[in-house]
Amino acid sequence: MKVTRTRKKRLKPVPVLIAILLVLAIAALVWFTCTSFGCSTVPAGPGEISNTSIESSEESSETIPEPTSTRLIGFGDDLIHVSIFRQAKARATDGGYDFSYAYENIKDVVQLADIASINQETVMAKDKEPSGYPLFNTPQELAGCLADVGFDVANLANNHVLDQGASGLKSTLDLWDSIPSVLTTGAYQNEEDFDNIRTMEKNGITFAFLGMTELTNGLSLPDNTDLVVLRTQDEERVKAQIEKAKAISDIVVVNVHWGVEYTHKPTEYQYEYAQKLADWGADIILGHHPHVIQPIEWITRSDGTRALCAYSLGNFISTQETGATMIGGGLDVTVTKEYENNTVSITSARFIPTVTHYERGKANVTIYPLDAYTDELAAKHGVHQHVSTFDLDYINQTVSSVIDEEFLTSYR
Repeated sequence: MKVTRTRKKRLKPVPVLIAILLVLAIAALVWFTCTSFGCSTVPAGPGEISNTSIESSEESSETIPEPTSTRLIGFGDDLIHVSIFRQAKARATDGGYDFSYAYENIKDVVQLADIASINQETVMAKDKEPSGYPLFNTPQELAGCLADVGFDVANLANNHVLDQGASGLKSTLDLWDSIPSVLTTGAYQNEEDFDNIRTMEKNGITFAFLGMTELTNGLSLPDNTDLVVLRTQDEERVKAQIEKAKAISDIVVVNVHWGVEYTHKPTEYQYEYAQKLADWGADIILGHHPHVIQPIEWITRSDGTRALCAYSLGNFISTQETGATMIGGGLDVTVTKEYENNTVSITSARFIPTVTHYERGKANVTIYPLDAYTDELAAKHGVHQHVSTFDLDYINQTVSSVIDEEFLTSYR
């Protein structure tokens, strides 16, 4: 009997090889895609779509900029007594006033700053005679000199802002408006000008500047004027200005004229008002008016962040007649922007002590940084006509007794 066997068909090898190659090709494509564009290792949850975005991967690969910093130095009262403008008159060669000698020894320190601020204590009315205390009026050449020295911001809100009335203030504002390199705060041409918050951007960091005064020596603007002087008593207005400034800047700097003259201790009003300024959004507070230095301190807000306050920076220049009024200084602050976490903060703060020097008869008035002042200069100071002790020991002791050691590091 013949047995018929059924022969099994053998699979052709070519289709199997093609299938293997196809699997390998798909795996290679997946590997290339993940390598080039990144693949999420997190599985999609319910209702979510797991998606690898080329656009988002490109953003994540962008280089984060390095941190940037800006140095702000704020100085105290530029108080132009008669001897100072007479000196400027005598030194001028064109029949006008040359104030440069008064600032030549401090100019290099001012120019260390990316932004330098001054409290300009006296108005500069064009059509009125120069005058000193009690109703100051300074020759207009001073404004150009301060710009040349390196100042970028001038606070005009102080107790002498109305010494020459509304017309004197208007003339002063017109003068500063003709010097576009310098911003002014605290006094304004009109409400529109008041609403124009002054800002300055340096190294990618935007600063906003405000100024206000507690006192105007009993003087006031007439009802029919458009001029505006911001007063500390107008708290709702001050608060609104700070909040507006905060919305358009990284750092809000407030110059405030307050306190009691010739005392190193701030008043309760200063302490309470500084806390309000900080809570409203001020980051750096530059205090003026006492004509002597007062403490510097950090103020903690309710949210735990901090503002920095110098209650009084003393006189930048004057010819007053006590040892303490010869000592002033600048608040030297470095502000840093961290792009990685998008924060702006004060990363260093120090005090730069300065000395106003004049000789017998209040001649040759000029400003020195304390680190350039000597006992030989102190021995020749004209203030000895009024006080018995004025030397480096006295100056250093005054500074160290008022300013916390934290803020007395080298500024060079």
